[in-house]
Amino acid sequence: MSVIEVPTAPKDADAEAKVRVFIAEVLASPQCPAYSMNLDQLDGYLRAVAVEPKPTEPTDWLPLIFGDEFGGKLPSSVGDYSIDAITKALIYIYNSHRVAVLSHQCVLPFSCEYSEHRNDRIRAEQWARGFMQGYIYWQDIWSQYLDENQTGSNLAVILPPSTNDELDDILATISAVADADYALLTGVTTADLIHMFNCLPQKIVEYGRIAHIIRIKSQS
Repeated sequence: MSVIEVPTAPKDADAEAKVRVFIAEVLASPQCPAYSMNLDQLDGYLRAVAVEPKPTEPTDWLPLIFGDEFGGKLPSSVGDYSIDAITKALIYIYNSHRVAVLSHQCVLPFSCEYSEHRNDRIRAEQWARGFMQGYIYWQDIWSQYLDENQTGSNLAVILPPSTNDELDDILATISAVADADYALLTGVTTADLIHMFNCLPQKIVEYGRIAHIIRIKSQS
């Protein structure tokens, strides 16, 4: 069952800031697994998970935050931080994203502008990489509905015919932001990258809208 199902009033900004500081401390702890996400990757990942094309449990997606170092499970603690406190903080951030998804909003915690200097765009890149990890978490669900949409079977009525192209465009934008240098090597122009960075928030909103259609229609 989902942690949150309907939009609620925005959370207290100071409280969320404190939660994020706590999680940043956990992720920076020497006892945190080496392949854990950083704070920007985590934020992008939680946004992608929070689109929820189907209901999920936090225990399903929490282990990936720590690089799945514990075989799909969570440790009892990370250094001096209890897993209960960590879990509550992560769910708090997740809930904030779920509210934003259902409210069709995407306010990124950084300036999303393309720069030829990687250090100036690193936060956007890390966020987008985390988002793609969240997409991979849901990939089987996306594939199920999009494949059915292409073959014209019963599930095709759930999504409009243009959905496959829409999702391809969304993922192309996010992937380019995640690795702008590689995008340039594959033929994406600087002008295209500027546009992709600028429209990232809107693409994230569109991604959530499509997932919500799947969620609602598949339950009806």
